[in-house]
Amino acid sequence: MSNPGPSRIEEARQRASVAKQAAVALAVAGFLAVLLLARTSHAGTSNVSPTSGSTPSSSSTDSSTQSSDGFDYGSPSVAPSTATPQAQTSVS
Repeated sequence: MSNPGPSRIEEARQRASVAKQAAVALAVAGFLAVLLLARTSHAGTSNVSPTSGSTPSSSSTDSSTQSSDGFDYGSPSVAPSTATPQAQTSVS
């Protein structure tokens, strides 16, 4: 007696395996797309590259001490905080 072909369970397992592989491939492609979009649109990077042989020009005003947007960061301080901590811990 010959076997007529794969059983319904085997066919279902094969379809599930193909679906899982497709889902993994789609997830990897989506991850890479988001990674590339984040890299190209990252706000912390500059799109202007310096030309070779150029030197930075000196300016009479330092950009770290003078802001054009009118926002003042205040005076820098490294003193520890004097506020009392809000969290309470206990050991039982």
